Amino acid sequence: MKKMLNVLIVFMLMASVTPLAFADEAGNSTDELEIDTETQKQAEIMNTSVGAEIRLLQLEKAITKNIIKGEEVVSILKILEYNTTEIEAILAEFEFLKEEVQSANPNATDAVQIFVDLKHDAINLTKDFREILKKLLDNDTIEQLRKRIGEMVCEQVQNLTKNIQSKIKQFNRNQLHKMYQIIGENGDSFLNKYQNGTLTMEQVKQNISKTVNQMTKEKRYDIFYQLKQNKIQSQIKARICVENATENFQERKQNRLTNRIQKSENMSDDPIHEEMEERIRNRLNDSNDPGSDGSGNNADNGNPGNGNDNNNSDSGNEQQSGGGGN
Repeated sequence: MKKMLNVLIVFMLMASVTPLAFADEAGNSTDELEIDTETQKQAEIMNTSVGAEIRLLQLEKAITKNIIKGEEVVSILKILEYNTTEIEAILAEFEFLKEEVQSANPNATDAVQIFVDLKHDAINLTKDFREILKKLLDNDTIEQLRKRIGEMVCEQVQNLTKNIQSKIKQFNRNQLHKMYQIIGENGDSFLNKYQNGTLTMEQVKQNISKTVNQMTKEKRYDIFYQLKQNKIQSQIKARICVENATENFQERKQNRLTNRIQKSENMSDDPIHEEMEERIRNRLNDSNDPGSDGSGNNADNGNPGNGNDNNNSDSGNEQQSGGGGN
């Protein structure tokens, strides 16, 4: 029984420890805001400013990868003498979206709402890009392109990955510090070693497990109860924030699209920006039409794929302790 309780406590301490890989292209394209399980889980760590910063950086990285890969696709299509105006218009709006993510304030009370909104836009733009590509090329050619761009290495993405890894370290240290406080121990020496890379997350977990193992049964029960309560509170906070994001979603979307049109109008009147403006205006006009996907077409609920980053490049063998922030 003692061993089982120790296992449960450590499990509660590290219940949400998973590699912080962010799906580049996930979910269904839709004009309505639907909160999926993945987004719900991503929002849990956004109770802290560092956690919010991690999620926004991961979204920026996903968008950056899509832009870079899209630009490579465009260069290939131009060699093959395809008309790339529509695709380049999507990439131009992706650039606007990237700037909006970069300007988002992780300390803002509506950080979760902003994250959910901009992630929704990224998913829809990705879906639009894929649909246009399917009209131009056959499946075999698309698969060859996917393999080619999948091998690309970009300095921008690498720098974002390093920044994310650094923030993960900072977030984990904060969470582990709270855990040591809960078990009534001073873990500064272990946390400092973890921060500078001389101790791994697994070694810190072993230290916590060893400490808990030496406690009385009553103390272990108290710790387990407190950890469970903290976890529940964190999930409730995230749930409330995400549910609040569904309120006034269409109004916020119209504001974002209007701002993008105004920004585009101040740029050169080349065919790409004209196409982008037309696309955005169509979505703006259709945003109140329940039968539209926001791009001027009827929604087909097509799934562009889960887009999981199989390299787990954000984690770097680093794991995020997602106990939430209270």
